[in-house]
Amino acid sequence: MQVSASSSPLLAFVAVCAVAVPLLLALAAVPDAVFYNQLAALAGWGLWLLLVPPALPAGAAARAPVLLASMALALLALLAAGSHGLGQGGATLVLCAALPVLWAGVRCGPGEGRSFAMALWLAGVGSVAIALVQYFAPSLADGAVVALNSAPGRAVGNMRQPNHLATALLCAMVMTAWLWQTGQLAARTAVTSIVLMVLAVALSASRTGALSLGVLLLWAAVDRSLPRAARWALALTPLIYLLCWASLAAYAAPDAAQFYGAQRLEANGDISSSRFAIWRNALALLAQQPWTGVGWGNFNFAWTFTPFPDRPAAFFDHTHNLPLQLAVETGLPATAAVLGLLTWALWRARRAWCVAAEQPGRPVRAAFVMLAVLAMHSLLEYPLWYAYFLLPAAWALGVFLGAAPGPAKPGGARAPPWTWRLVGVLFVAGSSYAAWDHRRIQVIFAPAVADGPLAERIAEGRKSVLFGHHADYAAVTSESTEPALATFSRPLHQLIDVRLLVAYTQALKANGRDAEALYAAQRLREFRRADAQEFFKDCGRDNPAPPFQCNEQPVRLNWRDLEP
Repeated sequence: MQVSASSSPLLAFVAVCAVAVPLLLALAAVPDAVFYNQLAALAGWGLWLLLVPPALPAGAAARAPVLLASMALALLALLAAGSHGLGQGGATLVLCAALPVLWAGVRCGPGEGRSFAMALWLAGVGSVAIALVQYFAPSLADGAVVALNSAPGRAVGNMRQPNHLATALLCAMVMTAWLWQTGQLAARTAVTSIVLMVLAVALSASRTGALSLGVLLLWAAVDRSLPRAARWALALTPLIYLLCWASLAAYAAPDAAQFYGAQRLEANGDISSSRFAIWRNALALLAQQPWTGVGWGNFNFAWTFTPFPDRPAAFFDHTHNLPLQLAVETGLPATAAVLGLLTWALWRARRAWCVAAEQPGRPVRAAFVMLAVLAMHSLLEYPLWYAYFLLPAAWALGVFLGAAPGPAKPGGARAPPWTWRLVGVLFVAGSSYAAWDHRRIQVIFAPAVADGPLAERIAEGRKSVLFGHHADYAAVTSESTEPALATFSRPLHQLIDVRLLVAYTQALKANGRDAEALYAAQRLREFRRADAQEFFKDCGRDNPAPPFQCNEQPVRLNWRDLEP
């Protein structure tokens, strides 16, 4: 069964599954809290491709911009597939998934555009309710409907990340304005929704969210097709945010309640939350290998095992900037190719903005503004690493590129409907398999009474096709056995932490790689972390025979020498 191109209850249901459910799902997994949110996005978009047929013929859209964008995504997928980073298989799959979703956006009809926008509005309204509970009544958060809040003084949403909450709310505000413009939402409902969403952004205390309100202000300034009241509502969002922020600060002060936004200003610390430091370190790595980079997924490994006396104390597997992440991992030529293709695609499709009014039901300008919000976030974070942002972004990109006027070529190649259904089935089946496969490693970190001893659970977890690296991590950081160096290969190319680095340093020493062990210990010392001090407790001056990790004599190695 397929949904008709016009709006229908089933189409609305499919849109909610693809867009809203992943942002509102509270179900958590270990060790990845948003694992089920990502699976919900993949399965939801699988239903979209399975049940919603392409509404526009293949020759109805200007093809050049769409092909350019497809080439950029394909290049990213090839880089991921051929990378040394063993944990990037998931990234490869999701990037490949973005291609058919982009084409679905190109060929969307009016009903799909309205359903997408309405689902995102529902996600925004739901996120407001979740944020209010997490901030004002955290005891009501049960972990089943509303995620438990581990960050007192701020809302984190059901994605458990305040920046993700803020970006989801901003995308919802964009679609709220479009629904208002097209008469799908009454003015009073739209205004109320926007004000409440701005309040929730303030509750998140997200600086990224606050800065991204400038995108809404700019949209209000340049888009005269919006109703006057809608333009005013969007233009006033920064002022509404400041009023909400001041009100929350005043509410918190006399009641001894916490408001993280005010506390952050009073703390007088690093306003960038280590971003400036990690950017400096990433640029230094890029300068060392500008042509090929350190390898896709290798940033954390290369950064951890490169001397940086000024490094942040936290462990990072990302640079907090998407173009810089691409450059440091893939090199400048590959980064220029990917970003150049996307930029060229948008430039070739620039007339889509002008003809948007001629395509009722397709949120063309709103899709572009939504992409601008996600681009702003990507300069400070990494939202497109998550399927619940990447796939809607791919669809929005398809909507904008597909609206560009151009010569029709009805004689061109056209994918038959069964190919869309097949891809949708693969999405749903793959998500189901991933959920089953994840159970093998989830029992390692959150076992039930009947799940058996740790060694057995680890052995079973290492059979996991998609998540075996988590079992390897548990194996090398448990104290029951002396792990082989080869066991460190997968976890070291995920995210290195103190436990893993200490275990690897000791394993290097036990296997006679004394220079590498000392080099690794010196990198651990640079992090200046309290949880690493136990490893250096015997390094006092009064110890006549300090252990090897106390030696501060520089070792002439580099990060490539630290491969297991």
